[in-house]
Amino acid sequence: EDAFTKGLPKDLLERAKSMRPPRDRITCLLIGNHSAGKSSFTNWYVGEQIQKESVAIETAGITIIRKGSKKTTWKGSMTLETFPHLEALGKIPGVADFLVTEISTSEEKNFPLVEFIDTPGLTDGTLKYPFDVDQVIYELAEHATMIMVFLDPIGKALVSRCMNVVEKMAENHSAKMSYYLTKFDTAGDEVDRTNVVSQIVQELQGRVKATHALKLHTMYLPERASEEVKKTVPNKIEELCRNIRLEIDSRVQDVLDSLSKDCQALTKIVDEKVERNIKCKSHNTMATVWKVVLSLVFAMILSELAVWGLLNHADSDVLGLCEAQEVQDKPPNKNAHCSILKLAGGVPVAVGLLVALIVCIVLWITKTKNVEQLSGSEMARLKSIKEEIHKSIAKKHKDLKKRLKDDALEDHLA
Repeated sequence: EDAFTKGLPKDLLERAKSMRPPRDRITCLLIGNHSAGKSSFTNWYVGEQIQKESVAIETAGITIIRKGSKKTTWKGSMTLETFPHLEALGKIPGVADFLVTEISTSEEKNFPLVEFIDTPGLTDGTLKYPFDVDQVIYELAEHATMIMVFLDPIGKALVSRCMNVVEKMAENHSAKMSYYLTKFDTAGDEVDRTNVVSQIVQELQGRVKATHALKLHTMYLPERASEEVKKTVPNKIEELCRNIRLEIDSRVQDVLDSLSKDCQALTKIVDEKVERNIKCKSHNTMATVWKVVLSLVFAMILSELAVWGLLNHADSDVLGLCEAQEVQDKPPNKNAHCSILKLAGGVPVAVGLLVALIVCIVLWITKTKNVEQLSGSEMARLKSIKEEIHKSIAKKHKDLKKRLKDDALEDHLA
């Protein structure tokens, strides 16, 4: 912030405060009932055995899975320090001890541009979580790009806790949510599968007020199904992968759009500050001129008051002395003090001089006050910001946008 930040238009100020570095990947939040296959799907997508898979409740904490240059694991404190947007998550009691980030070097599918967040399986009964799992999921949903709800068809999809979380989350994040019936290859024959889908869709429709048609996608891991199952049981897992890719493309466009608006706002802020600084500099120059002029007038008035006071102290007729002096001088010598005193005419000299002094004081107060202006270093910083926007960022933005268009056209032609 500098001298002019507080004086910016409110819309520009709000835009500047809300600017954040663009996230380098989309965030997919996985939620669902216990044993719904969240960890299995993550392992399949990444192509590595990162998460434990078991019928027992192994996913007792929150795991962030993302691409990195080196395979490693970060604990809660390191995770919260690395991702400032999760600051509110760290304030929930007990979360930091059950928060982990798994860094993988996998290049499978679109994993380098995706961040998965695997959450504890939701279940009814007496199970007690080490933290408020519902609150954690709601907080994570605020930062997620996609929210994938995984439901297990084998009798556990409609547990009340899972449905309650889904219902509440849909109030604010319905547009980001998609629903998947996992392990569909284990749901029985065609009649059983149809009944399961109908039952779960009916339950979701009663709870979720979606702005678009609610779809329940069926899926299973193709590597774990027989060839016969693959031929007869529909599997939308590739469609899920395609949705992730489309979300990545959309996210890139959103980032470019946001970057463009941020650059426009920054340029406007710089121009606004430079223009205000020019006005302030001009105002301060005029204030200096007023100081010089008023200082001379002050000196003149005070000297006249001194002359008038000395002559009156001697009981002399000030104007009479001036007239006599002019008569005696041949040629007449115009005395500056006498000339000024005669200008007052019939007005008492003291009153005129005091009024002039008061006027000068008022002018000094109103005209000589300097306003704050930017320093040379601040002006140089603003100019460098504007040059960086126009020469570097704008060019990169244009090149990236062109590349995206070219890639899209190539895909279409292919």
